[in-house]
Amino acid sequence: MADNPLGAGLRLPDDVPLVRKLGHELIEFLPVGVYLCNAAGHLTTYNPKAAEIWGEAPDLGKQPIKYTGAYRLRSEDGAHMPLEQSPLAAVLLSKKPITNLRMIVERRDGSQVPILANIVPLLGKDGNMIGFMNSIQDLRQHAAQEQAQNNLQNALVQAQKMEQIGKVGGGVVHEFTNQLTSLSMSLALMEKEIRDAGSEQLQARYALCREATDKVTQLAEGLLLFARTRPRTLERIDPNQLLLGMSTLVGNEAGQKIHCQLNLATDSSFLRANRQHLESAIINLVTNARDAMPAGGQLTLSTFNSQLDRSNFPQHNANFKPGRYVAIRIEDTGTGIAPEALEHIFAPFYTTRALGKSTGLGLTMVRSFVTDMNGQLTVTSRLGEGTSVSLYFPCHGTEHSLAITGGEGASTGE
Repeated sequence: MADNPLGAGLRLPDDVPLVRKLGHELIEFLPVGVYLCNAAGHLTTYNPKAAEIWGEAPDLGKQPIKYTGAYRLRSEDGAHMPLEQSPLAAVLLSKKPITNLRMIVERRDGSQVPILANIVPLLGKDGNMIGFMNSIQDLRQHAAQEQAQNNLQNALVQAQKMEQIGKVGGGVVHEFTNQLTSLSMSLALMEKEIRDAGSEQLQARYALCREATDKVTQLAEGLLLFARTRPRTLERIDPNQLLLGMSTLVGNEAGQKIHCQLNLATDSSFLRANRQHLESAIINLVTNARDAMPAGGQLTLSTFNSQLDRSNFPQHNANFKPGRYVAIRIEDTGTGIAPEALEHIFAPFYTTRALGKSTGLGLTMVRSFVTDMNGQLTVTSRLGEGTSVSLYFPCHGTEHSLAITGGEGASTGE
């Protein structure tokens, strides 16, 4: 065998059945799929891993199965590969091995498995072709790792871009804000003169200028807040007490058409966060919920404790540490978010609202605030049913909230 390397084909005695030549036990427990075909290309044996990749276990006692037990083969680019034109058939004709060939096995249910195939001809003592052996490696995990690596790389590049935008944009936006302040002051000085002039047309134009200036100022302030490095001044916070203290503000922000409810867990733990940023994040989410319920609806703010680990919380971001968390959840019964839009909602300037109704920075800043506070954020939504946003923060200490909610829930007013 030393003078007959594997690349030239595996020579075996031709007076022994093919299955016995390699030994069924040899391939039974291999971590890769292995199967053998005879000189006619008919499948003669295969191991469990091959059947798992194919998605089925062919019955070799029935009609002959040619070349492979796979339902269908595709090339790496996804093109259908007829078995008669496949590399398996080519090996039988050329008697030459094919190595490191990437293909796709399409199962009968339509699912696809990327594989790496190595096809080796089997030769008798006289050099005649008596079949071939194919080993197939399941590349699904490898593909998932490659995708994860690409995602990490893309996230790093995006983070670097945002960092540079923050450094450069902060100064630009600051100067922009200064000019807006001057414009706003000039409009304020003009207001009395315009009102005294008594021209309704002039007053209407002034109102449009004032509205536009206010919107641009709000956008500039949001950009400045997003670009600036935020101080991480954290304090011990009782989430129940926080929401109770914000109940009037939440009710006013939601408006009269929306019924607001607090569902506060009596065993809610304390958390450690920046109070101003946390309150801002909650109000931002309340505003989003309000806009999703123009005809009214139910808004529920709740607290609860949760034990999170990587297996039951796959949505975690980079600063995630398994352990005890306390959550603040904001739920609405609004219009919901389409699945194709859900993955983009945290991108800067992305918005599903009408033009001029949103800066597209609200959720970006919410996620940024939560991440800065070592927290986690999840969003679930169904069109026509509503949206739920959960903010998770590591529990701080072992104490429980002492806030009294008055039963299972407390109304914040309408």
